[in-house]
Amino acid sequence: MLRQLYIRDYALIDEVTIAFEPGLNIITGETGAGKSIVLGAFGLLMGERASADVVRTGSAKAIVEAEFTIEGNPRLKKFLEKKEIEVDQDILIVRREVLQRGTGRGFINDTPATAQLLKELATFLVDLHGQHEHQSLLRAEDHIFLLDDYGGLSSQVIDYQAARNAFMLISSEIEKLKQRQTRLKEERDLFEFQLNEIRTLSPLPNEDDSIDSELTILENAEELQTSANELHAKLYDDDGSAYEQLSTARERLQHLSKIDTAFVGQLQELNAAVNSLSEIIKFLSDYENRIELDPARLQQLRERAIELSKLKRKYGPTLEQVLIRERDLAAKLDESENLAELISHKQIERKSAQVEASAAAEELSKARRSAGNKLSPLVVRALKELGIEKSEFEVRIERRELPITQIEGTAVVLADVPYAAGSRGMDDVEYYLSTNVGESPKPLAKVASGGEISRVMLALKTLLAKNDRLPLMVFDEIDVGVSGRIAQRVGRTMKLLAKEHQIIAISHLSQIAAFADVHYVVEKQVVKNTTFSKLRKLTNEEHIEEVARLISGEDVSEASVKAARSLIKESSVLTS
Repeated sequence: MLRQLYIRDYALIDEVTIAFEPGLNIITGETGAGKSIVLGAFGLLMGERASADVVRTGSAKAIVEAEFTIEGNPRLKKFLEKKEIEVDQDILIVRREVLQRGTGRGFINDTPATAQLLKELATFLVDLHGQHEHQSLLRAEDHIFLLDDYGGLSSQVIDYQAARNAFMLISSEIEKLKQRQTRLKEERDLFEFQLNEIRTLSPLPNEDDSIDSELTILENAEELQTSANELHAKLYDDDGSAYEQLSTARERLQHLSKIDTAFVGQLQELNAAVNSLSEIIKFLSDYENRIELDPARLQQLRERAIELSKLKRKYGPTLEQVLIRERDLAAKLDESENLAELISHKQIERKSAQVEASAAAEELSKARRSAGNKLSPLVVRALKELGIEKSEFEVRIERRELPITQIEGTAVVLADVPYAAGSRGMDDVEYYLSTNVGESPKPLAKVASGGEISRVMLALKTLLAKNDRLPLMVFDEIDVGVSGRIAQRVGRTMKLLAKEHQIIAISHLSQIAAFADVHYVVEKQVVKNTTFSKLRKLTNEEHIEEVARLISGEDVSEASVKAARSLIKESSVLTS
């Protein structure tokens, strides 16, 4: 509920703090005193466009701030959590400032908030009904929500949405598979060509490195062979070769070691050197005999290196990446062959999901039509209570049939006929009204006058009170176009509605003001040639006097006070 509204330097209001209470809060006052200014300030908090015109003359900025308690409003708390707005002790403070140049800024619990965010917040807090506002009742797209709330269909809606989401998920998967299948078909020839090009050469892992090594040897074969021959000669074949000299030295050390054991270690080292030299000599001999000049093999390797280089330029830059590309191409071609089977399997799943979603939609639609049939006569009865004696009210539920070609694209198919379906099912719900005998019902938004739409809204809100999602309702002169006993009926209905909601209402009729749980009056004052509007809460006696003033005008007589007391007493009896 709204606990407090603070307004400063807004239009004719210099500064005022209004503490609202549960139940029916009535605001009255003379014409032009500033009653609607209060509602305008409240609308600013709900995200309405800021204008420099609202800043009181001589002030730098206008400020409007409201304090709400949000206990027992899980939808709102979830919204705030999603927007990363912290809430302390279930208190929500909404603030809006408007500067002289017309720019403004908003805050939700000290978190900066755009006008759009404030509008979103308002959908969880308040139903604002003014003479010129686009009320939720006048938006045909909102009618389905009111009907579902009345019928208690939230669980069926959730069941349908779960089935529809499953259908849409599978449909999305099929669409993606088909798109991929189309792309693969378009690219198949290219993939086959590229795979064939790679497989024709059949490159081996690290083959390019092996070829480079072998090419280096073959291109230097003559030098390698000559050098190996020369080294072999110097180390073994020539007179005085290294092997010959080391062998002679070894014989001397063997002799010396027999004389002095100090030479034993040195002899061992020399033996190791001779053995190592023998290994080198053996390697050179083998290498000299093995290496050969092979121009044909050299040419073959050069040609192979060029071919591998071309592959690497196209699919590399490394041979490893070429081989990865080969495996990828083969996988894509295999996938292309398997996609048709996978899509066929998914289509069977989708058909099953479609059957489930269609059944859920049909059940929801049946429940919705049943709720509509029950609601219509109740609204007519409530309108009669509110003074619209000869009304007709219809809840029209229609479906939009789709071309048979779209049967796979929609979740809802009944008797092989596809219907458009959204998140709430396949039904389009709209309220139709006639308030004159002989006239057929027409769309509510097009036929109802200001007074009538207010009473239709009251009738619906009374019927939906326990299910309505908004805790606060604000009415700006809902009594327009009514008077006398009809006004009393409107007041009684508002009082009953206030048992389920907090209601703030501006009125100019004594019959409605008499039902107030809390009564406020807006007064205009002139101080030093400057006009101010003030809003104050009335005591019980002041409440009686204000109702008397509404009855008789500015001059309150004993008779009007007596009439006011009688009216207030009667109002209490009517709602007890």
